[in-house]
Order: sequence, then C-alpha cells, then structure tokens
Amino acid sequence: MLHLQSVSLRNLPEEEEFPFTLPLIKDLEPIIFNKNITFFVGENGAGKSTILEAIAYKLNVPVAGTASVELDPMLENARKLGKYLSVRQASKSSRGFFLRAEDFIGFVKNIQRQIAELTSEITEIEDTWTVGDINLATKYIKEERQELINRYGENLDAMSHGEGFLKFFLSRITGKGVYLIDEPEAALSPTRLLSLISLIRQKVNDVDAQFIIATHSPIIMAIPEAEILHFKDGKIAPIAYEETEHYQLTKSFLENPGVYLREL
Repeated sequence: MLHLQSVSLRNLPEEEEFPFTLPLIKDLEPIIFNKNITFFVGENGAGKSTILEAIAYKLNVPVAGTASVELDPMLENARKLGKYLSVRQASKSSRGFFLRAEDFIGFVKNIQRQIAELTSEITEIEDTWTVGDINLATKYIKEERQELINRYGENLDAMSHGEGFLKFFLSRITGKGVYLIDEPEAALSPTRLLSLISLIRQKVNDVDAQFIIATHSPIIMAIPEAEILHFKDGKIAPIAYEETEHYQLTKSFLENPGVYLREL
C-alpha cells in the first residue's frame, strides 16, 4: 500500500527568500508516488532535500537522532515550506521517521545518554535505599534500560558506523509507515549499501513500509522495483536507472578510469 500518494504546494506566498526562490518550488507540479520505494536524484541545490524535509514536517514524523521537526534549527526552511504543502494519504501511521546520515551520530549519543542516566538512577537508588523492597523500586527503571539495550545494543560505539546505522534501521522500521532518508550512502560502505538494499526490500514486503530516499548513490538507486524521480532545471520527472548521470558516469569511469584521471 502507498501510504503517501502525492504531495503538492498550494497558495505559496510572494516571498523573495529561500526556499520560495527555488525555481522548483515556484513551479512545482504535484509529485505522484507510484511505488513503495522512490528515489529523489539530481545535483545538490536542485531541491531534493528541501522537498524531503518539507514532507517530513507535514507528516510530523520523528527526526532520528535530533530534535523534533518543530524544534530542529536545521529544518527551519522545511517548516516554512511545509505549511503550504498538501499531502494525499491512503492511511496514516504513527510509524515512520526522517533521517539524515549525519544525524546518526546524534542518535547514538542520545541513546547512550539515556542508558547512562538510567544506570546512574539505578545506582543512586541502590546506594541510598533503606526501607522496603529495592527490587520493586528499581524494577521499571531496569526494564526501561534493558529495553534500550535490547533494541540498540549497550554500546553502539563498539560497532562500526555502518553496523550501527543498519542496526538502527532494523530496530526502528517496525511497521507500515513512511520512512524519509536523506543520503544514507554518507554513512555506509559499498558492502553496507547492499545490506541496506536488502533491508529496504525486506521491510517493504514484510511490514508494508514506504521509502522516499534522496541519494547520489548508483548502488542504492539500482533497486529494480523503485521509481527514480529526477530533479533538474526546476522540474521533476521519472527517469530510468540507466539514464541517470550517476549510473552513466560511474559505469564510464570504471570502464576507463585512466582516461578520466589523465584529464583531471
């Protein structure tokens, strides 16, 4: 099921400031989602992340590893644009999230802080408790701490960045919903990218998840059942995988690296 079917902009203000000055925003036609996996591709500055962030604001999904969409200072432009975004949904779900690869470090630190605070609270109770059943007093705190450990691991830093990133996906994509991801390749090696592809396809089939991903990676965008939307010259249009610059340039370079390196 496509939980998010389309997005469009309505009643835009006459403002001469970003993001309303982007050619894409001024003339944006409705974006129709036809598949459970959609890739936004194009050059930096084309508007991919701006649209993705505005969708996150409108759907009010959690921002992984940082403040909420309402509070995150980096999403101020998303809030401005999101107010004029209209979405068509087949179903609403409390599940889903918005994730930028750079936010993952913040997510790790936040989980570690929560575990440390709960551990400190347990220790303080154990050191000062004098009356009654101490096990009863610490039961719920220990259960909360253990739930975090079971879900994310006691020490995410002990894993590689890629391992932790994938573990996050496994733990957080638990049901039907819209999952918005901005450039996941920044946190993953090529091998881990293949693992991510497998995980995405699995979650689409198993829990009816829908993914919208902004990416520059020709590896990720190779998923055959995905639709690729190309952001270029203020327009958005479907494009075949083999027609993307990412595929063509990567293929050409790998076939003739010496030619490119001599011309640099």
